Amino acid sequence: MNKKQITAVMLVLLAGAGLTWFVVRNAKPAAHASGEGGHGGEAAAEAAKGPHGGRLLSEGDFATEVTIFERGVPPEFRVFLYEKGKPIDPTEAKLTIELHRFGGRVDKIGFAKREDYLLGDQEIVEPHSFDVKVMAEHKGKTHRWEYDSYEGRTTMTLEAVQSSGIVIETAGPAKIKTTIKVNGRVQPNEDHMTHVIPRYPGIVKKIHKRLGDAVAKDEVVAVVESNESLQSYEVKSSIAGTVIGKDVRQGEFVKEGEVIYSVADLSTVWVDLNVNRKDFDKLKVGEAVTIFAGEGMTNATGTVSYISPFGAEDTQTMLARVELPNPTGKWRPGLFVTGEIVVEEADVPVAVKASALQTFRDWEVVFMADGGMFEIAILELGRRDGEWAEVVSGLNAGQKYAAENSFIIKADILKSGASHDH
Repeated sequence: MNKKQITAVMLVLLAGAGLTWFVVRNAKPAAHASGEGGHGGEAAAEAAKGPHGGRLLSEGDFATEVTIFERGVPPEFRVFLYEKGKPIDPTEAKLTIELHRFGGRVDKIGFAKREDYLLGDQEIVEPHSFDVKVMAEHKGKTHRWEYDSYEGRTTMTLEAVQSSGIVIETAGPAKIKTTIKVNGRVQPNEDHMTHVIPRYPGIVKKIHKRLGDAVAKDEVVAVVESNESLQSYEVKSSIAGTVIGKDVRQGEFVKEGEVIYSVADLSTVWVDLNVNRKDFDKLKVGEAVTIFAGEGMTNATGTVSYISPFGAEDTQTMLARVELPNPTGKWRPGLFVTGEIVVEEADVPVAVKASALQTFRDWEVVFMADGGMFEIAILELGRRDGEWAEVVSGLNAGQKYAAENSFIIKADILKSGASHDH
């Protein structure tokens, strides 16, 4: 290598070193997530750390170390102050922190001296997901820093939200129903049923109806030869309906008062439901009931029309009866069914769809929605039924949330690592 080549290489190396020094000298540390107790994420790991494991925010010779402390106490801010790298008395600076949360809520936190740090004046409620604004006044100068700390939050494109089948609803009033589940069986309506009895004893000469046959009012169902007069006479049904019972054969002798047919009008039926002892006091005539016939049949609704004053000795249950219209005959006597009796209805000011609920860490949550952005709302729930859950705290009326397929949002958050254990 000649002298000119050596000189050129040295110039290139010097230029590269100078550029590296310039980049390092003017780089600012990324500000994202803060605190002690496991909050943060990948960006938090890259941010400068103080001696107590908190986020170190510095300007000139002055620095603050922001920690969230929660060992044995509710989460609280503890902030340590430094000048020229050495701890200083907490009273030498005035500090405020603003937490800007999802939905526009802002928590403003003041500080007072406690031992060798400044202690925040309020609990840092979960989730610890917010944009943080720190303002400190020290020796007549105001220092400001901003960073973000997100937990349980993700952003999806609107196309992804639509294609995933995520349905957005608005939290608001709802009617919560308390129900009891019961089993039962379809029975003929005994108020629309008759037993066909020949007037005189004798020999059955003809039978005209089989089990399940339709019968018109005053239609002849059998012919009997009187044992006294030896004259034949017609036996008729007094109502229109269906033969549900038959106890007669041609040529047989029928006694006086013997039932040969049972005929029921099945345009209405009874559903007799068995209610457990623990639920006796909840039952009232007029309560709404949903009857489930099983796969392949449409459910029906009705009301409790009768409550038996007696209990069943063998099952220790009580009978509650529902009368159902049966114009097509699909509710066939003898079918077993299940039912839900609504024993209480309550209007609540804020509720969410039961399908929206997810577990996140050890919380029950829904995912608040703002366009394609979603974040957990930690809920305290009250009464609930199969459709709605009452929100006691954690979500305001008017807030949009993911009501269907919210598990997709949860999976996206867990995949991205936006969930942090304490």
